[in-house]
Amino acid sequence: MIEIRPLYPRTWEPSEPLVAYNNADSTVVAAAEMTRGNNSYYDRYGYQGSQDIVCADCKQDGRDVPVILVDAKGKRLHFRHKQGEAPDGLGRHGETAEHLRGKQLIMDWARNQHHILPWSVEEEFWVTGTRLRSDVKAELADGRHLAFEIQRKPLDWKDWDRRHGGYQNGGVHDVWLWSPDVPDPLLDLPLTSVVLDMEHDSLGIFIANHGGGYRHPTAEKHLRPPTHYAAAPLTEWSISATGALVPPLGMTEYLGDKPEHARRHQLAMHWEAVAREPRPSAAPPLQPRVVLPEKHAPSGGYETRVDPVEQQRISEAIARIFNKER
Repeated sequence: MIEIRPLYPRTWEPSEPLVAYNNADSTVVAAAEMTRGNNSYYDRYGYQGSQDIVCADCKQDGRDVPVILVDAKGKRLHFRHKQGEAPDGLGRHGETAEHLRGKQLIMDWARNQHHILPWSVEEEFWVTGTRLRSDVKAELADGRHLAFEIQRKPLDWKDWDRRHGGYQNGGVHDVWLWSPDVPDPLLDLPLTSVVLDMEHDSLGIFIANHGGGYRHPTAEKHLRPPTHYAAAPLTEWSISATGALVPPLGMTEYLGDKPEHARRHQLAMHWEAVAREPRPSAAPPLQPRVVLPEKHAPSGGYETRVDPVEQQRISEAIARIFNKER
């Protein structure tokens, strides 16, 4: 079943280590679920036990660094490195855990695809001849390679162009899977840049309003920013013999019938225009914000303020997604 869901670009950047990775049972664990005492899960696997609960970011970097569960006054329950063990310059992001879960979802799905060799599916794989490391790689029965990139945070278009172009030049078909909360996702062809909705275990295509209906942002004469996505369960999607994503039949109306060469030209013109735009100045990290209606503003118009309800929603969303891992 296809559902139309709105994109919800976030204006926050996670900074506390809300999640970690347990080497003992290969699962992502949320700090909000952890307790101490009475032979709790943390007691068995954390610092009082086997010390298998490690930093998810360090795990991504190939190192197992145990973390401590912290319940500090005025803060959410979170993990931290033991003093002296945090690498210099480490930028901790709560979204790392969702990235780990996203890779697992795609690997499990890819191994069940008819045209993919199940044993070829791997994570964090350096693609030969490209100097690029894909989140998930797979090999088709005819020997062609696929790369899946799971994008949980904004990406500069020049970096995307370097990586996307590198895959293309290396003969690798790349598919970009964007979270529905990533601000300004980078568009490409409808089935190359798509949405991975981990909360609903579904894939979707970006869509925007066109004449009262919804179609892909490249479907009409003018490129439009995506506002929604048409989603279907991951199990209803497949991979073709050439490595292309194949959506369920009902998704066709949202793709539009515009020829691929016209879409490519439109996208090329868009990226050229972006390249000419001045680079924005550095801005401080964003906090969760809410727009207040005019009647609540002190002097008319609109105002923004930090919203504690939104902060709580963020924590609950992360915990809800990873409850499936436990």
